[in-house]
Amino acid sequence: MTGRDLIVYILKNGLEDELVFKDGKFIGFITIGEAAAKMGVGISTIAVWVSQGWLDAFVIGGTVYIRADFEPPVANV
Repeated sequence: MTGRDLIVYILKNGLEDELVFKDGKFIGFITIGEAAAKMGVGISTIAVWVSQGWLDAFVIGGTVYIRADFEPPVANV
């Protein structure tokens, strides 16, 4: 996601006045480490899901953020 994409998303969804940062964290988003703990998998697994485009993520200051309500990808078996 580029900065432009983020701006467009904010404007399209009427989020200009929404609180997005509280207590040092982005509201509604978790880091790869937090996502791995939540799913009981390794950080590398989450990183692969992100790199394959199976999870939407964005990077700010070198930290990758994922929606806190994400669903793990379902394996096509």
